[in-house]
This record gives sequence, C-alpha cells and structure tokens, in this order.
Amino acid sequence: MRQLFIEDIPGSLRAGVTEDGVLSEFYISSGFSGDLSCSGAGPRRGSVYAGKITRVIPGLAAFLDIGDTRAAYLEPGKNGFPPQVTPGNVIPALAERERLGSKGARLSSDPVITGRYLVLRPGSLENRISPRITGEHRNLITEIAHRVVDNHVHKSLGHFTVRTMTQVIPEGLLEKTLRKEADRLYGMWLDIRESFRNDKKIRCLYEAPGPIECLVRDSSFDTIIVSGARAFSAMSDLLDRYFGEELRPELRLFGEDNRQLLFDHYGFEAEIRQSFQRQYRLPSGGELVFDEAEALTAVDVNSGSQVTGSSDEEKAFLVNREAALALPVQIRLRGLGGIIAVDFLNMRSPSRRMEILSLLRDGLKSDPLVSRVTEFSELGLLEISRMRVRKSQLAEHSQECPRCRGRGSVPNTDMILGDIARELFRRRAAHPGYQQVLLGDAAHMELFRGSGQVFINRVAAALGITVSVREMTMESREPWGIITGEKMV
Repeated sequence: MRQLFIEDIPGSLRAGVTEDGVLSEFYISSGFSGDLSCSGAGPRRGSVYAGKITRVIPGLAAFLDIGDTRAAYLEPGKNGFPPQVTPGNVIPALAERERLGSKGARLSSDPVITGRYLVLRPGSLENRISPRITGEHRNLITEIAHRVVDNHVHKSLGHFTVRTMTQVIPEGLLEKTLRKEADRLYGMWLDIRESFRNDKKIRCLYEAPGPIECLVRDSSFDTIIVSGARAFSAMSDLLDRYFGEELRPELRLFGEDNRQLLFDHYGFEAEIRQSFQRQYRLPSGGELVFDEAEALTAVDVNSGSQVTGSSDEEKAFLVNREAALALPVQIRLRGLGGIIAVDFLNMRSPSRRMEILSLLRDGLKSDPLVSRVTEFSELGLLEISRMRVRKSQLAEHSQECPRCRGRGSVPNTDMILGDIARELFRRRAAHPGYQQVLLGDAAHMELFRGSGQVFINRVAAALGITVSVREMTMESREPWGIITGEKMV
C-alpha cells in the first residue's frame, strides 16, 4: 500500500511517502520558503529557460546565463553541439538537473514537457513507448497513441513518449485520457514557443512543478492524507488535473480540529530526524556511517556492539545482511545520488557476498530513480550509482558550520590554546605596553577560567604582559577573540 501524507501549517510544509507503512521519501519546506510548491532556490528540474550562451568549450561544455546566480551548462552530444549553440545566441533550454555543490544547473537544448502519461518531445517525428510496457497492452497503447497524434491539429509540434504509468489506465478510458493530456501538453508548448518568439530576453519560460506535484504526477497512491484546508484544496485541484474523476486516488483531510501535527500522529518525526544523523543504528547493534562529499558518498558498515554469531564470518554476515536491507531505505530517505561507495564488513565466502549483493539490488528495485550496483571489488568495496537530480536532504537543509567551516570538526583544547598564545605574541609586538583582553564564548569560559587559565597566565608572564578574561556579550562565529585594552602602568 502506497500513501502520500502532506502536513501544511503556517510556516512549514512537509510531504512524506510510505510504502507498506515504511517512510521512503520526504520533502520539507519551512521558514520563508514554506509554500505549496515546496521548492528550493535555483533552477528547478524540468523547467524551460531562455538562456544566453556566454561561452563554448568545444567537446566539453557550453555555458549559459539563465538568470541564476551560477552559470548553467550544456554538455555536447555524440556529434558535438547543435549549430544554434554559439556565443551570444539565446536558446530555449531544459533544466535536466538542479544546481549541485559548486556546479550550476545542467541543461539540455531539447526541451520536453512532462505529463503523467505522456512526455511531449517538440520536433520529434515519431512516438516512443516505454520499454516497461509489454505484451498485448503495448500493442493497444501504441495504436491509440498513434491515433491521438495523427488526428491532432497540433501534430506538427512533435510526438510523445508514452510513460509506463499508462498501463494502469483501464482500456475503455485509454484514448480519452491520452487525448486530454495531449491537448494540455500541446497547449503548454504553444504558450512557451510564443513567449520565446515574442521576447528573447533571459528568463524562465516555463516553471516545472515542485516536488509534491511531481510526486502526484509521477506516482500511484492508494490514499493521500492532507492536513490543512489550503493544502486539501490544492491537492484536489491537482488530482483533477492529472487523474480525472475515474482514476483519482482517495483524498482525506486529517485533523480538522488542528490539535496534532500529521507527522507526529503517524510517527514520522523520529525517522526524519534520524535521516540527518551521520550514524544509523542497525537492530543488531551495528551501524551505518554516512559521509557525504560533493562527488560521492562513503558508507561504512560497522559491527558496533553486535555480539551474535558463532564466528567472525558469521557476525560479519549478519551485520552486512541488516545493512543491505537498510541501505535502500536510507539512500532514498537521505536523497543520496551519484556514486555511493559502501564498505561492508569483510566476508570470505563468495556465496554470502552474492547474497548481500542480491538483497541490495532487490531493495533498490522499488526506487523510482535508476540505480546500478557493481560487484564487490578486490578490497571488499561495493559501488552504487544512483541517478542524481537534486541535492541530498543534508545538503538541501543544512549550512556550513561557522566554527568548523564545513570540515565537520572544531579545534581541540591544545589547538585553541596554541592559537591564543600566538595571537598574544603578535599583539605584544604590535601594541607593546598594553593590556590584552581575552573574550570567550559561554561554551569555552570553563576552559579559560579553569585548566586553561594556568596556561594563559604562564604565557602572559613569559611575554611580560597582562591578560584578563571576559565572557563575550555578543554572539560570535568564533569561540574566542582578543582585543587590546588600556596601557599598562
């Protein structure tokens, strides 16, 4: 059973997806950005932009100004760049991937418009059918798709890719449903094309739906449960747009008395908070440790306090088995993409390695994003390549620590005291004969007035200066600071 939960309160919007009662995905929009689109900053995947080509590096990339703070880029095809990709030209381009790390959005010079059942490919000369649609149903869908395009007044605009979701439509509703969506997609592309022809300035020509609408458009749900009258009304409109009366899932309103948060009621809060932690505890006492970098994510499987198993090989297998079952869920919850390198506990048995590999691949089959899992390497590492279309949850909802500058650690006591000694030396040379004042934040005052006080007094005596210690009265990004006080008598 697949369900969608939407919690909408003033200042916060959250959406969660469960599969057989297990939370598999979630989206958060809070604070100033809390609106029904649940969108983040920067170009959104699926949007179409009028972009000005600023630079072309043959065989590597073309860079475009689409009005974002970072230049977007196009990658060349098999035959290089199309003729219109020339510096100074303004072209319509599709955002294929959102900004990631230091990279701008990745674009395509062949825009498409996506619906629930069809994807319009402007300029294409034939329909395509999803390879996942098989059997007699494929022949029927192919026939109807051709008929819809051949009889359409706007068929010269392009043809469609028929999505896998089409096979859930009852046979009697197929033609009616596809024709309705074809009308809508052709109309949207006509508006985009007309807007671009009338004014070729840099701007967004079409903004793609946000994550919540994409969930509704691209997935099948048995039930959608919504808190908040505003979200309930918006969701009802979305269901009308994509499903019609015959195919829409059940829509329920939760908590009319507004006394409890939806996510609190269903127990999602703890799972969401856990997904932002570096460690994930396994039932046996082992753990998964996630370390995200810009290019890849490293996952270390640790045995922790796991004590069951008759041998080291058996213990390793039991922990690895739990890890292989938990990893697909955590990968989706954390929104990890790109290369994911997993260091399982060492196992000598080839059959047990194959079992772990099989469990991992089976767990990733329900993932809507395409994944590929390699064999174990000679060093026991296993790599997962997962389609990366947006930032991970951690990257999206965290910011650089002002103390550690994103390194994930802060200086220890010896480092701090050494820095203070060096700064006192510099100030004695720059301001001879003046008192120095050491300011510390509340978290470090115990150090500066405790064991560290003896060290500071010893340094001050050796330098022939006086140092007084005071607590900071204003918030600071640094744990300590030194100011020069009055001249010593």
